[in-house]
Amino acid sequence: MNRARQARKRTRVYMPTNAVNAKTMGVGKKGNGKHWTASQVQARQEADAEVTRKTKVRLKPPAWLTTDALLIWKRILKQTRGMQLLDNLDENMLAVYCDTMIKYQELSKPRLDEQGKPQFLSEGGVKALQAYARLLSVYADKLGLTPAGRARLAKKEADEKLDAFGGEFD
Repeated sequence: MNRARQARKRTRVYMPTNAVNAKTMGVGKKGNGKHWTASQVQARQEADAEVTRKTKVRLKPPAWLTTDALLIWKRILKQTRGMQLLDNLDENMLAVYCDTMIKYQELSKPRLDEQGKPQFLSEGGVKALQAYARLLSVYADKLGLTPAGRARLAKKEADEKLDAFGGEFD
């Protein structure tokens, strides 16, 4: 085996398999590339029942959130009202998203020097702005605040409903 091939073999990245929702697992049928046994399905459903929320979701902002970030927090909660999008466990992630949004906005504000001429960001400032933009994109997607994030959640819900209905015919 040549060295390049050995190097590729050593640096190969293995992606983890996607988690399968307990409600979409089917006994003896191909569900996401696997034939599930009845005991596997039962174990997954029992584990899923243990982590399912049984109380009403009430998001409270953390005390460290700034006033400006709190305004973004309230705006997001208002815009997502009526949607089963956020959970109590998402509080910290949403707070970090709001805080990062404020930092991004502060850094991207136009600045003027003493003569009134526009002052451009340094290379470090541009890199920080790009890093904040990447963070915002990742957090927004994970929280379901982007169209792609909501589509992923809607597909998940639709698959659950379709599988529940289809289970009557198996």
